[in-house]
Amino acid sequence: MPDINEVKQAILQLDKHSGDNWHLFEPLLQPVAFSNGSFLAHMGRVSSAIYFISSGIVRVFTVHQDKEVSLDFAFPGQFSTAYASFITQQPSIVSLQAITPVNGFAFYHADLQELYQRSHAAEHTGRLLAEYQYVRKYQRELAFLQYSAKERYLQLLAEHPQVVQLIPVKYIASYLGIEPESLSRIRRGLT
Repeated sequence: MPDINEVKQAILQLDKHSGDNWHLFEPLLQPVAFSNGSFLAHMGRVSSAIYFISSGIVRVFTVHQDKEVSLDFAFPGQFSTAYASFITQQPSIVSLQAITPVNGFAFYHADLQELYQRSHAAEHTGRLLAEYQYVRKYQRELAFLQYSAKERYLQLLAEHPQVVQLIPVKYIASYLGIEPESLSRIRRGLT
């Protein structure tokens, strides 16, 4: 069973004042578990939840020219969702898939919207979560402009060393914007 206090700590990192309104968020959390390969959100369907990942790894991907493209990974201690779909309640252009067994918690859209209507403080915390997601996306886009594939790989390894063992090479290569063979060359050059 995932630890609900991990979610509280993650929210407190976003909004140091949210501890005062944690009692509003806590009842909304639903424990979730996904087996390896299961989908948390499907491309073409409306995303109804924001997930907090307690354990496991989630891959965010889309399909471009009949090829899967890994856009992001969510690791323990992070939130993940098909955020544009979640906000707009329109069909998602990305899928979220567990690439290892995943445990965590879900906040559901309808519950959060009702809470935001009742509590300005909770709405503020929700806005900070949206800003956090935006900044992560912005930093990833900048990394493609500022750093080589090797530098992006080294950064990924420094932040999440478990990727080498748990994420298939083809997903990491796609995330880096290179072919698996190029990633193999980078890895060989590091040994």
